Amino acid sequence: MATYDPNQVLADYAAGRITPEMAVGHTLQHIVQLHAAQTMLDRRVYTLEGAVARMTAWMDKVRQARKPHPTSTPQSGQP
Repeated sequence: MATYDPNQVLADYAAGRITPEMAVGHTLQHIVQLHAAQTMLDRRVYTLEGAVARMTAWMDKVRQARKPHPTSTPQSGQP
C-alpha cells in the first residue's frame, strides 16, 4: 500500500486539497505501516536477544573449561 508523505498530507489538508476523511485515511495508512515495521523490528530484536543469550552461555562454558583446576601439592616441610 503506497502512502503519501505525512507532511504533504498535512499541507494538502491545510490547503483544502483533500477532505478530512482523506487525511484520516492517509494517517491510518501510516499507522498501519508503522505498526508493521515495529512488529518486524520486535521480532528481529527477540531473535538477536536469543542469539546473544546462546553465545553468552557458550562463552561461559568455554571460560569455565579453561580455568586452571587447582591440584593438590604438598606444602613445604611436609612429605
